[in-house]
Amino acid sequence: MSEETTIKNRFVVEKDGHIAWLIFDRPEKLNAMSSQGWRDFGRHLRELIEDREIRCLILAGEGRGFLAGHDVGEMVEHVEQFETGEYTLGDLHENQKLLQETTRLIRKARFPVIAAVQGVAVGAGCEVTLACDLVVAAEGTLFGFPEVNVGVTITNGGTWLLPRKVGLARARELAYTGDFVDADEAYRIGLANRVVPAGDLREEAEKLARRIASRAPLPVQLHKTMIDRGQEASLETMLNFETESLVVTARTRDHGEGARAFFEKREPNFSGT
Repeated sequence: MSEETTIKNRFVVEKDGHIAWLIFDRPEKLNAMSSQGWRDFGRHLRELIEDREIRCLILAGEGRGFLAGHDVGEMVEHVEQFETGEYTLGDLHENQKLLQETTRLIRKARFPVIAAVQGVAVGAGCEVTLACDLVVAAEGTLFGFPEVNVGVTITNGGTWLLPRKVGLARARELAYTGDFVDADEAYRIGLANRVVPAGDLREEAEKLARRIASRAPLPVQLHKTMIDRGQEASLETMLNFETESLVVTARTRDHGEGARAFFEKREPNFSGT
């Protein structure tokens, strides 16, 4: 791959019990991501996925934005390097793999991933948001795909995920115009699950994460997989998958604990076994 100007993306990883945070920490650039940043983001996701204690992950951004897409400065650099041959189509394909691998990892993660979004989640930032299981948005946040404004196309699964979230007609409008929608409209069309005051964003995202983490982990994991598969599978396929999943979960210790706790009118203590 060609030599590139080093653009530093920083990340903060925190863990508290069964909840983990992965925080984008380049606030001076609204957390815009470089090619190396996508590589590092993927590496952090892999490490978190390997941690068997985690039951829910929250993605967040420092400063005034969640993630303002790909770094425009690097885009300009690549345009210039295309002309000199320093940056090749092979380089572009390799960088694209780094970007798209983050969506694959978020969807393959056994635990739900929550996006705690403020300021802007545009371009690749909106694609990351779409890849997450749930979205908690601060009031005033802007979502959108400005790719048509800079002469490129949506990537990272956006054209697959967006119509499934907001419907085909609205997905076409957002993709064709490059227009943004605010948090209230994002909630109305199904792009965001909750809209909260900006000062309460992380607290509300953590409350949701802890609620999920308090549930039996295996059924939550299987529900994530089943809902994803159900986007393309037939009803008969999903009926069979549901039966198989029930057979697996009905034989766990957590099922026994959950049933006894319900009968005894107390909160269950799930172990993940």
